[in-house]
Amino acid sequence: MYRIFSCILIFLLVGCSSLNFRTAPLTMENCQYQNRSSIEFKLNQLEPNLTEYPHIYLSQSRVSNHLPISYVGLKGKLTGQTFERDYPKETFWRSLNIFERASMYDDGYDDLYISVKQKEARDRKAKFVVKEAVLENCQIIYISIDSLAKDRDNPSLIESNDLSIMK
Repeated sequence: MYRIFSCILIFLLVGCSSLNFRTAPLTMENCQYQNRSSIEFKLNQLEPNLTEYPHIYLSQSRVSNHLPISYVGLKGKLTGQTFERDYPKETFWRSLNIFERASMYDDGYDDLYISVKQKEARDRKAKFVVKEAVLENCQIIYISIDSLAKDRDNPSLIESNDLSIMK
């Protein structure tokens, strides 16, 4: 009885944020990688000082772990799914109180006092957008894209120094 109670208590304390501590990508059941007809990409070699891919995540959260460097050279395909996660808007002089953190309400009052560049940086941090992809070993990863992009279906948004689209 004590063991069950302690397991429930730990789950309630940790909650869904435990998904952020995943150390390996999930595996897709019956993925049939070869039969997928979508945009294919390849994970490039990283710089020697990097140990993980900075724009590739293991879950749909900004605080989740990144894909380790051991996946260099693997190919993958986009699944076509895009996930968007909202974060509270913050500025450098004002942190949110507990009630503002609980809601996503934005009164727009800060827009009067910040520059266009600061507003763009704030809005970029307020949204986290990822595209789901499947590696050739059937593991699921999430590639972050520009959250302010108008055309999120554009495959060139995922292209970077560490990932290249196969033509």
